[in-house]
Amino acid sequence: MGVPNFYSWLSKRYPMCKYPFTKHHGHQIDFLYLDMNQVIYKCATNQTILKDYMIEKSVEALWTSILNYIDAIIDLVDPKLVIYLTFDGVAPRAKANQQRQRRFASSKGDAKIKQLLKQLDLEQQNQTFKNNQITAGTEFMYELNEQVKFFIYRKFQEDQKYNNLQVIFSGSDVPGEGEHKILEFMRAIKKQQNFNPNWTHCIYSADADLIMLGLGINLKYVSIIREQCNMDQIKTQIACKRSVEQIKFELINLQIVKEYLDLEYQKINMKITYNIDRIIDDFLLLFFLIGNDFLPRVYCFDIKQGTVELLIQTFKQFLEQCDDYVTEDGWINWKSMSLLVKLLSVFEIKAIEKRLEELKKQMKDTDHPEYLDYKLQWQDELKILDALNIQFANNNSVVARKLFYENKCKIDVDTENGKKELNKIIEKYLEGFQFVLSYYYHGIPSWEWYYCYYYSPMCLDIYAYLSNIQLEKIQFSQSKPYDPYQQLLLILPPHNANLLPAPFRVLYDQQSPLRTPFDYYPDEYEVDPFGAIWEHQFICKVPFMNSNLLVSEFQKIDQSQLNELERKRSTFGHAYLFVKTQEKITKVKSILPKIFKDKKYRTKQIQLSGDIVKDGQEVLSRINLQFQQDQIDNLPKLPSLFVLKINKSWLSNRKDKQKNQKILSIELASKNIEFLNKIEEASNLIQKYNCFGGYPQNYYGELALVVSKNQFIFLKNYQLKNIQILQEFRDDIIKEVQDDIYDFLKSTLQIKLETQGLFIEKINAIAVVYFYKEIVRNSDRSYDYNMLKVREEVMPLEWISDQKIVNLMDYRIQNQNDLINKKVIVTSKDNNQINGSIGYAQKKASEDQYIVKILRQLNKVNSDNKVKNYKYFDVNFVAEKLNISQEIIHYLLGQVKVFIGDKKKQTDIIVQQIDIGFNAVHKGKNQLVPELLRIHEAQFDSEGYERFRQFEKAEISEILFNDIEEYVKRLPELIVYLKSAGKEKLRSLHQIKISDIFKDDVQNGINVILKFYTWLLTLPTSQYTLCNVASSTYSSQTIKALEKLKQSEKVQKTLFSHQCWLINLEQYYVPPLMTEHPKIHQLGDRVVALNNDYSNFGAYGIVVGIIDNGQIMVEIVWDKPRFGQTDLGGRCSPLRGSVVHFLDVFNITQSWQEQLYTHNGGAQVQGWTYKQKVFVPSYDKPENKKNQNKPKQVQKQ
Repeated sequence: MGVPNFYSWLSKRYPMCKYPFTKHHGHQIDFLYLDMNQVIYKCATNQTILKDYMIEKSVEALWTSILNYIDAIIDLVDPKLVIYLTFDGVAPRAKANQQRQRRFASSKGDAKIKQLLKQLDLEQQNQTFKNNQITAGTEFMYELNEQVKFFIYRKFQEDQKYNNLQVIFSGSDVPGEGEHKILEFMRAIKKQQNFNPNWTHCIYSADADLIMLGLGINLKYVSIIREQCNMDQIKTQIACKRSVEQIKFELINLQIVKEYLDLEYQKINMKITYNIDRIIDDFLLLFFLIGNDFLPRVYCFDIKQGTVELLIQTFKQFLEQCDDYVTEDGWINWKSMSLLVKLLSVFEIKAIEKRLEELKKQMKDTDHPEYLDYKLQWQDELKILDALNIQFANNNSVVARKLFYENKCKIDVDTENGKKELNKIIEKYLEGFQFVLSYYYHGIPSWEWYYCYYYSPMCLDIYAYLSNIQLEKIQFSQSKPYDPYQQLLLILPPHNANLLPAPFRVLYDQQSPLRTPFDYYPDEYEVDPFGAIWEHQFICKVPFMNSNLLVSEFQKIDQSQLNELERKRSTFGHAYLFVKTQEKITKVKSILPKIFKDKKYRTKQIQLSGDIVKDGQEVLSRINLQFQQDQIDNLPKLPSLFVLKINKSWLSNRKDKQKNQKILSIELASKNIEFLNKIEEASNLIQKYNCFGGYPQNYYGELALVVSKNQFIFLKNYQLKNIQILQEFRDDIIKEVQDDIYDFLKSTLQIKLETQGLFIEKINAIAVVYFYKEIVRNSDRSYDYNMLKVREEVMPLEWISDQKIVNLMDYRIQNQNDLINKKVIVTSKDNNQINGSIGYAQKKASEDQYIVKILRQLNKVNSDNKVKNYKYFDVNFVAEKLNISQEIIHYLLGQVKVFIGDKKKQTDIIVQQIDIGFNAVHKGKNQLVPELLRIHEAQFDSEGYERFRQFEKAEISEILFNDIEEYVKRLPELIVYLKSAGKEKLRSLHQIKISDIFKDDVQNGINVILKFYTWLLTLPTSQYTLCNVASSTYSSQTIKALEKLKQSEKVQKTLFSHQCWLINLEQYYVPPLMTEHPKIHQLGDRVVALNNDYSNFGAYGIVVGIIDNGQIMVEIVWDKPRFGQTDLGGRCSPLRGSVVHFLDVFNITQSWQEQLYTHNGGAQVQGWTYKQKVFVPSYDKPENKKNQNKPKQVQKQ
C-alpha cells in the first residue's frame, strides 16, 4: 500500500513524468519485473458487485484469466533479456501486522455482503475465490505457483520471442514480499562486473511504494507501468456488462521524476554539498511519515488534504539548515534526524489545524439522517482535534500533548509510568524508521521485529527524546521467517479458518489458548479514524498476536495428520531460472488437464541458490553481451526533460480543481526556426509531410498547418475547414483573419502548456499536427500508422522534427532464399489439396519449386451440418406478445440506470447506481450483441439519424425473447413506471430514481431492485459481448459442436510442390495472389495462423465470427489451446478463441479460383480498404405478418 495518494500527488506536481503506454511504445525494455499479486486481485475479484457471490467461477477459468493477464503485460512491454515474475511470500512480522488489520477489515466487509444477501433471501453460491486467499501457504497460492511454472513451460514452447529470454520465477513459497524480491535482484545485478548501466528496467506494479523505491535504487533507466485509474464519481454497477474492457496502461518515467526533483531542489541555498541522490533518499524517508507498510503515520499527516505542501516547505527549511543529510546508504544520521523532527513539530501543529477544517467540512457534507456508521466516530475525532487546536493556538503544547496521549494511547504523560511508556513508544517508532530504511536499502533486517502500538508519537516528543539521548546505529537481531501456516494463523480472522489445514483450525475455537483468557481473534474491535476521512485508512485495533504463544500452540498440533499437499504448502521453496534448450529434457505434468496434456518441453529449469549475488551472476552470465552492446547505440532511450534546453523552473499553484497543490513549471528555450523554410518548400508537394513531435516524448504524425506572424502554410492540401480547432474561422478569408488565427492558436497553446507546467521563452511559430493513435497491418503484412485514427494537437514548431526516431517493425521481404530448414505453410494456386499444410522446406528445386517435408495436413471436414439455427422475432411481435409498447422493448434492450442513493451520505447502501438493462444494443457506437439481435442490411458506418433508425429494424432472437418475458414478470413495478412515462419521455430517460418506481416504500424497493439485479447478472446470456451491427457470428451452440470435430492429422511425407509459395514465421510473407486479391473470410472457413501474436504459427482454426468496426477482424476458434487465447466471452472453450486481423490468418477452405471469383464479383466482398464498405451480411428477410404466432426460422450467418 505504502503512501496513500502519493502517485496522484507526484503526477500532478510533475505532470510530464507519466504518459500513456501502448504496445508500439518505441522504448526497448531489457528487464521486466512483475509484482504479480496485483494481477491476482485484478483478475480474481469481479468489479461487478455481488457477482463473486452469485456466480461460481470454475477454477480453470480463474487460472487462465490470471495467466492471460500476465501474458498480456509481457506482450505489451516486450522485454528483450529477462522477465522476473514474483508473488509475495511470507512477510516479516512488521508487515504481517498490517496484513492482519486489512484481512480482519476485509472479513467484516464480506460479512456485510452476506448479510445483505440473506436479507434479500438470495441463495449464495460457492465462492471460487476469497480475497484473503492471496496469502502464502493457502492452497490457492500453492496451486497458482504451479500454474505459473506450467505457464512458463508452455510459453517457451509456444512463443518464439522466449527463445532469447530468461525467465525467473520466485513464488509465494519464497519468503519476502514481491517488491522486496524485485529490489534485491536489481541491487544484485547492479553489482556485477558485466552489468550494463544502459539496460532499461520496467516494473509492473500499482503499489506507490515501487515509485519511491525505484528512485532509491539509483539506476539510470527505470520505469513503472500500471493500469490507468478510472476516477468516475458515480460508478454504475452493470448486470449485463457487454463491453470488453480495454485496459489502458501508463508509464511513470522515474528518470523524469528525478530530473524534476533536481530542478526543484537545486535552487536551495545549502550549507552542505548538493547531491540529488542523497536528497532523494531523505525525501523518501520524509514520506514514510505520511504512510508506509510498517508504521502508523504521524497524526494528521496526509497527502490528499494538502498538508504535503507544508511538509515539503519544512523539508526545504531542513536542507537549508542541516550540517549533513539524514540518510546515507540506508542508515540514519540521528543528529540530522533531530533537526528534521524539530522542524516537523511546527508543521504538525499546522497539519492538525488543517485536518480540523477538513473534518468539519466532511461532517457538513455528509449530514444525512441515514448516515450512522462513522459519524459518531468523526464527532469524537472532531472533539480531540478541536481541543488540540485550541491548546496549540494558546502555545500550550503540554496540555495538547496530554490530551492526545490520553485519548489515543491511554497513558497519562504526567505520571512516571506514563513518561516511561511514552519513551518506549518513541524508541520503538525510531527503530521503525531504521527498519523501513534498512528494509528497502539492504534487505529484511529482522523477520520478528514489529511496532507494537497503534499510534505514532507526536513529533514534538520525538524531538525531545532525540535531544536527550545519543543514538547510535540501530541493529536488529537476526531471525527466521515464520512458517507459512504460522503466518496464516497470525493474520487470518476466524471467518477464514477453512484456508488452513483442518488440524490447525482448532486454534480458532473459543476454548483455544489463543481465544481465552485473552481473545486474539475478536469478532468486534474498535475502529479509529485517526484523523482520516476514508474508511480504508482507519486503524483497526485488532490485538497484536503474542508470537511466543502462537508458536508454542502451533508446535503442539500433530502435523502427522497433514496430507502430502498440505505439507508441501508449509515448505519453503526456491526461485527458479527457466531457459530454452535444444533437447526435450523436461517432462511436465499438466496443471490444466482439461485443456493441456502432459508432455516434454525444450526448457531447462534451474534452481537458484538463494544467494542473491550468485543468482545475479547466473542470470547475467547467460546474456549475449556482444549482442547487447551492438544494440546500445541505437537504443531508444526513455524520454528526458532535457531533450530541449530548460531556461528556468519554478513552483506555482495549480489553476485547476487542485488549487492547493503546487506544480513545477519549466520554461523551455526558443530555437531558430530554420525548419520553417523547409516546410514552406514542402507545402508545394502533393504528398503528406510526416513528422515527429511532442515533449518530452515523440509521437509520429503528419503536419497540417504552420502559422507565424508572417507566414501561413498549409501542408498536403489541408484547408481551413479541415482543422477542427479553427472551425469558427472556416468561412472566413484567410488573409483577413490570419492575425486573429495566430493570436487564437497562441492563446490556446499557452493555456494548454500552462496546465502541463510548460512555458516557451518565445513562440516563433505554431504547428497543427495530426498524431496517429494506433498502428495497423498493411496488405503486405508490414506495420503502418492508421491514417484515419488521429488526434489533433497544437504545439510550438520547435517541437517538430522530420528525423525518424523510432522505426516500426517491418516484415516485408523480397525473396524466399532463406526458407530452407524452416517451418513453413505450403500454398498453391494449382493444387488446393495441399493448401495450409505445415512442414519444413528441405530443398529448393527451382525458382518456384520446393521439396517440403509435410508434418501436418488438414482433414477436409464438412462443418455445415453443425450450424445450429436460431429463431428471430420482430420487435412488434414481441411487444404485442408481452402487452407492452415497442418503445419499452427498445428501452429495455439498452441501459436502464436506477439511482439508489449517494454512498457518501448513506453508508448502508452498497452501490449508488445500478444498470438493469439488457445492454444488448449501443446505438451511439452502432453495436449490438449478434447472438441476441440482428439487423438486416446493417451498415457499419451509418451516422446520425440513419444510425439510430436502423435499430428500429432489429429482430430479437428466441433466447432473448425468453429473457425479456421473464424480465417483465419479475419486475412489473418498472414496467408500470415506464408505461406511465410515455413515448416522448422514454427517448430522453437516462436515469430513474428508485423513489419513482417505489414511491411508498423506498427501502423495500432497494431490496427488490438488488434481488432483480442478481437474477439478471446470473443469466447465461449476460456475458455475451457487443459487436458492430454489421458483424456476423456463430452461436455458442454451433461453436461447441464445431470444437468436437477432428480438424487435423499428423502425417509424415515428402512432397514435391509445383509452383507453390511458402509462408515463414520470421518473414511474415504473404503470397502475391493474396496481396493483390485480399480474401475476406466467411463463417465456417478453415484458416491457418500466419504468426505467433494470437496463436502458434501454423495452427489451424475455424472462423466463427466476422467483426466489422471499420476494419475487418475475425473471431477464430483454434484446434488447440494456447495461453493468450480466450473463451470469446464464454462462447468457446478456455484458451481456444482469438479475435485477429483478417490478414493474420490464411484461408485454406476455398481454392484460388474461388477466391478470385469472389473478389471479382462475389456479393460478400466489396474491397477491403478503410474507406470502403468491407462487409455487409445478408439475411433472408422475414415475411411481414402482423399476427404471426411463430417466428420465421432463419439460419444465422
